[in-house]
Amino acid sequence: MHPSGEFQSLMDKYLTNSITAKEKELLFAMIRSRQHMPVLEKVVEEALETPMEIPEDTALREEIFAYVQAHKRPVKQIRYWQRYAAAAALLLLIATCAYYWLQPPAQSPRQVATYISTAKPGANKAILILADGSSITLDSTGNQQLQQGATSVRQQGSRLVYDVQGSPPGVSYNVLRTPRGGQFQVTLPDGTKAWLNAASSIRYPTAFTGKERKIEITGEVYLEVSPFNTGTAEAMPFVVVSAHQRVTVLGTEFNINAYEDEGTTSTTLITGKVKVAVQNGNAGIILAPDQQAVIAHNSAITSVPVKQVETSKVIAWKNGYFDFEEERLAVVLRLLSRWYNVDFEADPAVLHLKFSAVIARSSQISEVLSLLSATGAVKFREEGNKIKVY
Repeated sequence: MHPSGEFQSLMDKYLTNSITAKEKELLFAMIRSRQHMPVLEKVVEEALETPMEIPEDTALREEIFAYVQAHKRPVKQIRYWQRYAAAAALLLLIATCAYYWLQPPAQSPRQVATYISTAKPGANKAILILADGSSITLDSTGNQQLQQGATSVRQQGSRLVYDVQGSPPGVSYNVLRTPRGGQFQVTLPDGTKAWLNAASSIRYPTAFTGKERKIEITGEVYLEVSPFNTGTAEAMPFVVVSAHQRVTVLGTEFNINAYEDEGTTSTTLITGKVKVAVQNGNAGIILAPDQQAVIAHNSAITSVPVKQVETSKVIAWKNGYFDFEEERLAVVLRLLSRWYNVDFEADPAVLHLKFSAVIARSSQISEVLSLLSATGAVKFREEGNKIKVY
């Protein structure tokens, strides 16, 4: 069968709710390939004219939303694309997406783009603070090595790797800190890998000794914890401490968002098992994969609330995306502020508005603001060194 015919057949099966799991995987892959635009457009336009029951499918919804985003045309053809995106929203029952693209834009993307000329997407950059207080600036072009006691530290582009080569004479600590507009990776002395989001930090020893492997973090960090290669992980558990909680790990992948200005600290488990406890308290909970513990700052609690989450959205930042789904504008602006190193000043009346979008973190900020302003619900204006939101 010709690929276009196969794509049409798979779409028909999806619309009639007769598609198998394997066929759905193939449909996703074909949408990702972006080679079937005419067929998808035809199906969408026919759907506008034919009432039908469409099964809700979050994964396919995201695929088609990403497809629409990737194929946006120039401003002069925006009406066509509003209609196209609205049809995709109809197919997938996404009222939010339809709202974004059906509303007449308050200003064109070209106008918004003139507001911000110097802000750039974040990049791989950080500062390494050594035990003696000296600091080293890191970026993705670096290739250097230094020795700290029995530990060798190698920078390989955007990654820092620690390698313990003998018995450490004593414990010293390093701090890796990313600025706003920065991200970086580090492999700790035990082989644990950590990814730091913008405006984050991690404090760790140059060699793990004693009864536990303890690190301290601020901001947002994704961790792949390694079983310790000397003895057993149970004999030396991995502990992550932030301002409001303590997480104990035995070998797992998880994400901690501990930005102080978010008002909560959230721990999301991808694989394995972790125990989340309130800092300076007795409350604690064991998380299973796809669960998230949320601890409110400045709140005395006796138990840690837990909820099921879609982990791909939580760790989208690590994979190079913003992934908003019905997210308040106040939260969106904080994320953008950290990544693009810009400051917003918003009218309180718009901060409760909710937005849904999947956006590459490599996008220019003008593109992101254009997408948000195209809803007609919010506008942006540059004033001095701030972006006014109203």
